[in-house]
Amino acid sequence: MKAKPRRNPGIVWRLEKGMHELAWDRAHKGEEYEDIAVLTLMLGESIHQLNLAGAEIWTRINGINTAEKIAAEIAPLFQADPEEMHADVMAFLTDIEGKGWVTLSAGLPPQGPRWTAR
Repeated sequence: MKAKPRRNPGIVWRLEKGMHELAWDRAHKGEEYEDIAVLTLMLGESIHQLNLAGAEIWTRINGINTAEKIAAEIAPLFQADPEEMHADVMAFLTDIEGKGWVTLSAGLPPQGPRWTAR
């Protein structure tokens, strides 16, 4: 079965457009860009930031795209081998699944805050 990651619906996120553009500008010039936070995630009281590679993966997670498709789409962006990129994407997805940000398994909801209506 191919992994079709789904985001935790309890996460609020935004792409920091100016930082995203800066990171891509530096990447295209061959300059350091890995430490630039380009996407902000909020889950409960926690705030996390993703770098350019993490953001490119995150923005493609929709419950429809497979990990293979995500890797195939971003490999050319980073001039990377598709098979190596697939391994990197799976490592990233496995890591964030452990944090409760996504789910890779069909039928299992992501772990996160449970909201109740009052």
